[in-house]
Amino acid sequence: MKKIVIISILVLIGLGLTWYFDLLHEPVEPISELLGNNYDNAHKMYFRTDPDEQYKININKCLNEFHSGISIKKGLLLDSIVYVFTWNFPRYKKTIWVGKTKELDNEVIDAIRYKDGVNF
Repeated sequence: MKKIVIISILVLIGLGLTWYFDLLHEPVEPISELLGNNYDNAHKMYFRTDPDEQYKININKCLNEFHSGISIKKGLLLDSIVYVFTWNFPRYKKTIWVGKTKELDNEVIDAIRYKDGVNF
């Protein structure tokens, strides 16, 4: 009986450490299931809350490394203005870039999940 209790405690500690240090994820990961979706659908189905941060950028201006992923997708865009939305979670953040394309006015053109402390 003592062995079961000790093993259970060790398993719980292991699960807690896995969650706390976010061990099952890379520092930066794409969220490919959001790409190509309409912002409103992605917002309702995936996030369900308003973003913690939002701003717009011009892709024709100098982009830093954080925004460099959308420079590859310039060909999809019909407008140079891209909206950036970020949701903060306890150990990570999720950011999506939304722009006007041929298919949708508010298409998610890039989306990433990244751990707190990642410097771009």
